[in-house]
Amino acid sequence: MYRETRTMNQEDIKYFQRFGFIHYKGLLSPSEMAVISDAFDEGMRLARKGAPPPQQGEKRQQIVPFFDYYPEVLYPLLDHEKIVDIFEGLMGEDFILTLSEGIIHTGGTQWHHDAYAPEGYFSMRAAIYLDPLGPEDGCLTVIPGSHLKEFGEAINQMRDELGGLPDEMPGRYPLCNEPGDVLFMNHKTYHSALSDKYGRRAIHINCVPNTTPEKNQEHFDWLMNFLAGETKGWGRFYSDRLISTAGPRRQRMMERAIELGFGNTGPITQLQDLR
Repeated sequence: MYRETRTMNQEDIKYFQRFGFIHYKGLLSPSEMAVISDAFDEGMRLARKGAPPPQQGEKRQQIVPFFDYYPEVLYPLLDHEKIVDIFEGLMGEDFILTLSEGIIHTGGTQWHHDAYAPEGYFSMRAAIYLDPLGPEDGCLTVIPGSHLKEFGEAINQMRDELGGLPDEMPGRYPLCNEPGDVLFMNHKTYHSALSDKYGRRAIHINCVPNTTPEKNQEHFDWLMNFLAGETKGWGRFYSDRLISTAGPRRQRMMERAIELGFGNTGPITQLQDLR
């Protein structure tokens, strides 16, 4: 279930399509991760505005969008050749960057999926966990193939039947993590963290393939509703600084949302307009 290679190939694309995720080991170097880890901690500290970090059993700290809190280090993740190459391999060059997230988890999570697009369409994320994580630490655990419609429906029914026993879900697969690993996951894939251990630190980069009414009206309608919902929930996607510092590849990730009226409009949240 892991890929030791650091470049994308056709087998990786098939793997992602079949299982709903792909886990690249050591995609980012130890030196890169040291800088990213420090930037994450400082960004989350700034976001708390002097408050202490959340403790065990308290609500997790989730900052969306996050990268504007430490742009010198976090913006380059959106330009990182290895990460962008994989996104392009899985979605094509014409994809839309939506939101970045910084999260400090304070406990485990039940089985769930995230945004659920119509058949034949999907949204996804890259997840970077900053610490070594095994099952006892609450590493992300997935159900391979649960992004597929019939299997996902069966998992949903089984989840309801299991109730408060999420660790008894058949077919679960823990994705043990070392700093530098990057997980790419279809938002439809069922996942959980089966440990209440405090302090898992995660960075998410969320994206969705572009589409048009001419290509598929149902998919386009869902895309518009998805972008509107994300804007309503989290505010404007892209700060002035994120736009003004973008090179050609990052510009391409943002231009479609801006064209559709979402990327650079709406309420300003977090520290987006700091220059």
